[in-house]
Amino acid sequence: MTIYPLLAVFSIFFMLFGIGLSTYVVNTKLDLVEPYFNNNAMIIGDRRWWGGSSFKDRSMRQGVISMMIIFPKMFIWRGLLTQQEVDAIPPKLKRWIKAPLYFEIPFFLAAIAFCIGEQFQRALNHAKRVYTRYPTTPTLNPSRSIITL
Repeated sequence: MTIYPLLAVFSIFFMLFGIGLSTYVVNTKLDLVEPYFNNNAMIIGDRRWWGGSSFKDRSMRQGVISMMIIFPKMFIWRGLLTQQEVDAIPPKLKRWIKAPLYFEIPFFLAAIAFCIGEQFQRALNHAKRVYTRYPTTPTLNPSRSIITL
């Protein structure tokens, strides 16, 4: 057994941990962070689209808010966010909002990389089997030599 399946399982475990953490954040911390964005045009439009109280709607709103907190310069540069809105959020609440993405994104990408790596490894093993079965260079067999003594 190689280490790749073990690392893939490890990555999937942490990705699922991130999903559980995201569920906790959506159900407990989203109501605390949304009032900081009451006057934000992007969040107002997001609430119109995902305005329900279902888990899907709340998780979509949490995802947008967490992206705005993780990459504030990009949203400020586009005029969708102000620095005052970001600075008004307490640091502890910012950490809670950002934590699920810190778990989900890297380990999701790692799981994809391991799956692709496993397929690449299978292709290499197949090529090795084919190459050893049908060698391209002729080999000399000493038992069939012309000169025998």
